[in-house]
Amino acid sequence: MLTVLCNGSRFIHVERLRHDPALAQVMGMESVVSDETLLRYLKAMPEREGRHWVAETARPLWGALPEQFILDWDSTVITRYGQQEDAVVGYNPHKPGRPSHHPLLAAIAGTRLCAYYRWRPGNEHTAAEWIEAMEECLDWLGPNHVPYLNRGDKGFGNEAILSWHEAEEGRPHYLFKLRMTRNVERAIKKIPMEEWQGEHTEGMLQVAEARIQLSSWNQARRVVVSRRVKKVLSARAANAFWEKVEYEYDAYVTDLPREDANAWQVVELYRGRADMENVFDELKNHWGFKGFCSKHRIATEMAARLLLLTYNYWNLFLRLMEPSRHVEAFQGRRWFLLMAARLVESGRMLKVKVSVVGEWWRMVSDGFARVCAWLESTAPQLGFGGSRVPALGIPDG
Repeated sequence: MLTVLCNGSRFIHVERLRHDPALAQVMGMESVVSDETLLRYLKAMPEREGRHWVAETARPLWGALPEQFILDWDSTVITRYGQQEDAVVGYNPHKPGRPSHHPLLAAIAGTRLCAYYRWRPGNEHTAAEWIEAMEECLDWLGPNHVPYLNRGDKGFGNEAILSWHEAEEGRPHYLFKLRMTRNVERAIKKIPMEEWQGEHTEGMLQVAEARIQLSSWNQARRVVVSRRVKKVLSARAANAFWEKVEYEYDAYVTDLPREDANAWQVVELYRGRADMENVFDELKNHWGFKGFCSKHRIATEMAARLLLLTYNYWNLFLRLMEPSRHVEAFQGRRWFLLMAARLVESGRMLKVKVSVVGEWWRMVSDGFARVCAWLESTAPQLGFGGSRVPALGIPDG
């Protein structure tokens, strides 16, 4: 986790930390192990126990969640080189024909926190193992943190996933985008023109909704459709008796009641899912999510889980340090890790003396005061009360 936090992206990068004697003292470690020792430890870890260990470690994080939150589900392709366990040829848009892994992730909308990670080989499709993943995710989040809505891109709107949401009372609602198959296009064309809301003008968005039952569904469901007029050709230009209009369609299936979200609100609600792409971009480019790969699957999987745990804690830390906006890791590390400091012993206590002055002193001091206040409210056993917070906002120890 320290290697990840210090911008490492390979197991070998743990060597960067081995020559810093202050780091081991600050973290309460006798020494920093080598990358080979770390790999042996991860390879020897029991798979099921390892997953639950990380899940239990992350559980205190979910106390920061709002009462109603949205889970955004998506998968990503990670290209692999060499001979790695479960790295097989599957869908790979960037490197066709290359082996890959295809993990499934769930992020909490608006927070940039990853609530769940599922390891999968490269030949699995987008929604594979989703039901098992969702039930495991609910177990790890705990009974007090049930998502209000599950949101996902194309590939999640199949009968098995939709039926799971509808099977029991109290399960999350769903909002998934549909593939524009022939059956979906045929159903859209049956919507009467008078039911489309919005101006029929080039470039403008219109919405409509209907109860539609696709051939793969066992019942009719609420489907919201949006269309945008791309081009309007006059009858003379189209060489026809009427003008020709080209549309760009999108369709969404949801069980949200109309009194909770009308058609316009459903379209707008789905657009918030685009932030999931920013999570993947940050994980891959700023956190080494594509790295930490071993020939042994369990070592690669556990490294990814610990990486995501580090990512979650750092995002929460940055939210407390800079509450007005999201700060990406590339900038946040430069602000709050690369600061001149000394580890000194005074009165039989170790102290970290940070060299900051002026406006930067005020910003860092206020940020650490918020961190300590949050720790006091969520983990009072750590003793980060106001009496132990000096002027800088850093605990005496």
